[in-house]
Amino acid sequence: MVLFLIFILSLTDSSESVMDTVGAKMYFSEGVVVTASRYEDEVSDISSSVSVITEKDIKFVNSYIAPDLLSNVSGVEVMKTGNFGRADVVIRGIGNNGRKLGFLVDGRPEKMAIYGCAVTHTFPLHNVKRIEVVKGPLSSLYGSGAMGGVVNILTRQPSGESKIDLTCDYGSFDTKNITGSFEESFSKLDFLGTVQKNSSDGYQENSASNTEAYQGNLIYNINENWKVDNYAKYVDTYKEDPAAVGDTSTPLGYQNYERGAFDISVHGEMDKIDFQTKIYRTYGYHQFSDGWESRDKTDGLNSSAILALLKGNKTQGGVEFYKQYGNWISNGDEEWDRKVYEGFIHMEQETPFVNLSGGMRYTYVRDSEGVFSYDGGIVLKYNNTRIRGRIGKGFRLPSFNDLYLFPPSNPSLASEELMDYEVGLRQKLSDISDLDIAVYRMNTNNFIRFSPASGQFENVDTLVEKGLETSLGVYPLDWLKLKVFYSYIDRDERTQGVPGQKFSGSITLEKDILEGRLSGRYLTDYYAADNHSEEIPSYYVFDFRLNVRPKDYISLSLGVDNILDEDYTRYVEVPNANGLYYMPGRTFKLGISLRK
Repeated sequence: MVLFLIFILSLTDSSESVMDTVGAKMYFSEGVVVTASRYEDEVSDISSSVSVITEKDIKFVNSYIAPDLLSNVSGVEVMKTGNFGRADVVIRGIGNNGRKLGFLVDGRPEKMAIYGCAVTHTFPLHNVKRIEVVKGPLSSLYGSGAMGGVVNILTRQPSGESKIDLTCDYGSFDTKNITGSFEESFSKLDFLGTVQKNSSDGYQENSASNTEAYQGNLIYNINENWKVDNYAKYVDTYKEDPAAVGDTSTPLGYQNYERGAFDISVHGEMDKIDFQTKIYRTYGYHQFSDGWESRDKTDGLNSSAILALLKGNKTQGGVEFYKQYGNWISNGDEEWDRKVYEGFIHMEQETPFVNLSGGMRYTYVRDSEGVFSYDGGIVLKYNNTRIRGRIGKGFRLPSFNDLYLFPPSNPSLASEELMDYEVGLRQKLSDISDLDIAVYRMNTNNFIRFSPASGQFENVDTLVEKGLETSLGVYPLDWLKLKVFYSYIDRDERTQGVPGQKFSGSITLEKDILEGRLSGRYLTDYYAADNHSEEIPSYYVFDFRLNVRPKDYISLSLGVDNILDEDYTRYVEVPNANGLYYMPGRTFKLGISLRK
């Protein structure tokens, strides 16, 4: 029905270029995003709830991995065992080590094929330009896994100039980091390469880590309308696992991950059509102290086109294919593979008073039933007000772990499903402030959960979740910015590990050679078990970062996390070791960056 309405509205206008827009724009602090629609679109014009970590935001954090930056985002929680290691993202209570979320790098899915999880500590920060988070299902655009939301890590692109950057940090617990990048342009070729190495003794017993990460991007500009983009990444990370609070039965161990990815994409524009085709591979080798050893890989291809044949209309369609492969080396080289075929269509119609959007995707897995996912949205526009509504269905295919590994596995499992209903308001309060409010309800079906009755995983879990998210931005001066966020989640009796309320915010100062940010968060209604039992004490944490640039080519930094030295714990879902984990006290970091 939504697609039909879009088509009717599009007939009322004449044709235009693929990226042209209609009417006056109302700009918000988040600006342009690409994840919510797979092309550049203003936040004010989309029906999804979106949060953005910008390039400026990245300068004010003391972390080394990208997912860790989402700790202060409204409606998002990050499960961490410490300063290093895993940083599992949970959006509106949905996460499961990233299995129920879409994790993308420049739009390319990147997960461990055997478990279907996101190995979050293998997403280094040194080459990241921005991070976009879409809350709620987006399987119609990104397929399996994009059930509870999407995290899209957008990397830096070659600038076409000659540049060299070098950053060195040293901090608490003998934490050392060195990052370098090199950019060069050769006629039609633009290159960017980065390298990062960091290590730490850790803040408690058995929490040391050591990581090396390499990334490269080579762009061949055929002409002003066509280009070929080549990307490669390799990360080798070793981390030790600290014990959960009070856990004396789980032996302390380590995990070693090697994760890599590479892709080749062709992008071109022809009058009113925008094309893109990407071929990619993600792969990994994992070895743990408990004897686990495995390899996995995913080979994929996606091809899509965006058409703007009618005024205010963007119609995109595409096909995707990927093959997943898993090899359990430590269990006699046991192997699994599967092929997934998908097709999708998405339309958006923009007019001066209303925007309509809608799309659907069909996913087919060999020897399995097909899955439909869809979404529809509306944005009503009046002066500085935007009222939005959205409905969407997301899904997740069972992973190899769910289907075949270990005794609880069940090869008869069906796909997990989630329905989301959401309304929201974006309001430009003045030239120096804006407000965003969203209210949502999510119904889950067929969630996979261990059934004591059968001794297997079963599609038996259902959940009704309701929530509220707000954000307020105030920018009284060019050099002063304030942001405040609040989120509330009601999961009925399913309270384990998900804070019911979260307050967060930041004060940012940028004046002449100084840049500083004080950020903080407060979590309450927090429990380590369901049915509001085993309450976790509420806590607040404040972090600080100061950057000083005395010369164009040099920058000095001071970072302090947990300024007040708060003693607190966080709940983390860790395979075979779920529980509370002590967080570090006050930590310091000093850094110097050189640019040429």
